[in-house]
Amino acid sequence: MRIRKSLFIAVSIAFLFIVSIAYLVPKKAPNNIIQTTGVIEAREVNLSPKINERIKELRFEEGDFIKEGEIAVILDDEKIKAEYERAQANLDIAKANLLNARAEIEKAKVKVEDTKRDLTRLSKLLEKNLVSQNDKDKAKTNYDLAIADLNKAAAQQMLARASVKESQAVMNLAKTNLKDTILISTFSGTVTLKAFEPGEIATAGTTILTIIDTQNIWARTDIEETEVSRIKLGDSATVRVDSLPKEEFKGTVVEINSEGGFATQRDVRRGRQDIKTFRVKIKIDEPKGILKPGMSATVTFSIK
Repeated sequence: MRIRKSLFIAVSIAFLFIVSIAYLVPKKAPNNIIQTTGVIEAREVNLSPKINERIKELRFEEGDFIKEGEIAVILDDEKIKAEYERAQANLDIAKANLLNARAEIEKAKVKVEDTKRDLTRLSKLLEKNLVSQNDKDKAKTNYDLAIADLNKAAAQQMLARASVKESQAVMNLAKTNLKDTILISTFSGTVTLKAFEPGEIATAGTTILTIIDTQNIWARTDIEETEVSRIKLGDSATVRVDSLPKEEFKGTVVEINSEGGFATQRDVRRGRQDIKTFRVKIKIDEPKGILKPGMSATVTFSIK
C-alpha cells in the first residue's frame, strides 16, 4: 500500500514538473509572426487659454463629439471688451493729434516762406537805404521765430506718430486678447477631459478641455533590430488591449523609424554590440472610438 502511495506521489510530482516546464518555457512563435507590446496613441489637443480669465461658457462635456472649427470654450470678455474700446478711442485721438500736427507743420512752412520773402525784400531795400537796419532786424527775428515754430511743429508730429504707434500696439493687444476669449477646436474628435466648470478662473496655459481624434489612432511599439528588417511598410498587424480582451483590431504598418533608439541589451563584455530598437507605428482601423491613448497593447505582425 505504501509502495503504491509513494508511486502515485512520485508520478504526480513528475506530472506537475512536466506541466510547469511546459508552461514556463515560452512557445516559439511561427516564422511569419512577430509579437510584441506597445501603447495606443492618438492625435490630441489641449485647449488652454492664453490669458487669465473666468470661464463664461463650456459647450461640451466629456464624451461629447466636437467638430473642427466649433467653439468649445468662451471666456468672460466684459473687461477685455472695455479695454479694447478704450484702446480704440485712444487710437482715434492719437490719429487726430497726428492730423493736427501735420496741419501745424503746413502752417509753419507757410510762415517760414512769408518771413523769408520779407527778410529778402528788406535786405535789398536796406542796401539801397530805403529801409532802416531796425526794419531788417525785425524781419530777421520774425524769420527765426518761424523756423523755430516749424521745428516745434516737426517735433510735435514725431510725438504724434509715436503716440499713434503706441496706441495701435495697445489696440492690437486688446484685439488679440478679445479673440483669445474664444477657444476653438482645431480638429474633429471626442472630448476626453473637462478640467474646469463655468465660473472658475483658468490661468494661461492651463488645460480646460482635452480633445482626441479617435479616427486617427495608432499603436506604437519598439522592435529589436534583429527583427525589424522583417517588417515592411504596408504589412498587416493585429492589436489587442488588456481592457478589451474579446476585441481584436486590424492595423497597417505606416511608419518605421530609420534610426535606432534605446538598446534592449547592453555591451557587457568586449566584442558584443548593443541590440537597439526601432520605433514602428501601426495605423488602426477603429471606427468605434473605443481605444484610448495610453492603453497597453499587444501587437502581432503578420510577415509576408
